[in-house]
Amino acid sequence: MMRRELVWLVVVIVSLFGLAYLFSSQLNGTASSWILWEKNMTTKDGATTTTWEPLDGSDRLSDCHQSGREIVQSALDFMNSGGRKVLAVRPDGRSAVYSEGGAQETVDYRLLCFPGPFDPRVSRP
Repeated sequence: MMRRELVWLVVVIVSLFGLAYLFSSQLNGTASSWILWEKNMTTKDGATTTTWEPLDGSDRLSDCHQSGREIVQSALDFMNSGGRKVLAVRPDGRSAVYSEGGAQETVDYRLLCFPGPFDPRVSRP
């Protein structure tokens, strides 16, 4: 009987240390404060589909914005190649619209920064 109680005590202690470790990364700031998300809105034949993907994490919002600008800038060559054509680059430099396969298909490519725990893919009531 004593051995069984000892095993349960060890399991509880190990579980508590595991939870403490998980929460300490949030409390110590080791998790990124800002997440850079890629949003693609593709319109083809009047129907629009939207996809989201997390790309990067930053501690400061300004760093997140800068990363987004750099990614869009490096993607402009792709957007202007292989039958694609850039239609617009927004003034903030973190989004662009380009056509693919003529005017039938357009892609609105945006890089947006959201606070770490926020997930834009989650539907809200």
